[in-house]
Amino acid sequence: MKKKQTLITGASGFVGSYLLPALKTHGSYEIHCFQGDIRSRETVEDQLKKVQPDILIHLAAQAFVPNAIANPWETEEINVGGTLNLLEILHRLQKPCKMLYVSSADVYGKQNMDVLPLEESLLPKPVNPYAGSKLAAESFCRQYSEYSPSVSVVIARPFNHIGIGQRKEFVIPNFCSQIIEAKYAGKKEILVGDLAPTRDFSHVEDIVAGYLTLIERGESGEIYNICSGEERSIRYMVEELVKFSGENIKFLVDESRVRSSETSRVYGNNQKLKSLGWKNKHSLSETLKEIYDHLESEFFKFKQTV
Repeated sequence: MKKKQTLITGASGFVGSYLLPALKTHGSYEIHCFQGDIRSRETVEDQLKKVQPDILIHLAAQAFVPNAIANPWETEEINVGGTLNLLEILHRLQKPCKMLYVSSADVYGKQNMDVLPLEESLLPKPVNPYAGSKLAAESFCRQYSEYSPSVSVVIARPFNHIGIGQRKEFVIPNFCSQIIEAKYAGKKEILVGDLAPTRDFSHVEDIVAGYLTLIERGESGEIYNICSGEERSIRYMVEELVKFSGENIKFLVDESRVRSSETSRVYGNNQKLKSLGWKNKHSLSETLKEIYDHLESEFFKFKQTV
C-alpha cells in the first residue's frame, strides 16, 4: 500500500514527540517534518511544493498563554498568519490534501455554567490573545474547506493535555518540580495560583490518538473536541501530586500566578469524536503518577551529576 505523504508542523514540540512515534507505528504514513518559520510564505511554499502532502498536521503555534498576553502581535503572526500561509499555498498548489488544524478548547472562553459540558456547537467567547488567535485561524480553516476544491480541513479542539516531556512552565510539571524540590529540601510550602478552577485533563497519548482518528475519519469543515469528559479542580491535581510525594506540603497562593481572565469551570463533551471510534485509555490519577515519578527520577539523576 502506498504511504500517505504526511507533513507535520511543530513536530519538535511536546505533542510532536508523541505524534511521530504513533504515526510510525501505524505504518501507513511517510513522515516529513516542516523545517523553518511558518510566518514566511516563501518557506511554506518551498516545503509544500517539496513534500506534496496528502496529509498536513498543523501543530505549530505560540501556545503558552502568558507569552500570548505579553506579545499578542507575535501570537497573531504565528497562529493566524502562519495558518493562513499554509491554507492559501495548499489552495494554490491544487493538490488534494487533508489538513488537521489543531486549535484549542481555550476558544470557548467564559461560558455560562448551564452549558457544561462544552460542545462544538457553542458560540466561542475567547478571553485572551492565544484563544482569539486560534479562533481566527479556525475561521480561515472553515473558509478554505468550503471554497477550495483541493483542501479539506478538520479542526481539533484539544482540552488540557499532560504527559512526560511537557515544559516546566505548564501547570502539572511546575507543581511536580516544586513538590519534589520542597520534599528534598525539607520545605513545607509550594507556590500556587488559584486552585478553584476546574479543567478537563487528558494524557497526551489520548490526544494524539484523537488526531489519528481525525486524519482518518474526521469530516472536512467539522470541529471535534478531544477531551476526557471529566471535570477536575486544580486543587485535586496538586493534592494528588503531594500525595505521591509522601510529604505534608501546604499551598501558598502567589498572586502573580493568578490570571485575571481565568475561566472558572471547563470540561468538554467528547461524544462527537467517540462516534468515530475514539476512546480515552488513561486515567487521570495514573497519568499524574507517571509524570511525578518521571520528574522525581530526573531530579535524582541531576543531583548525581552535580
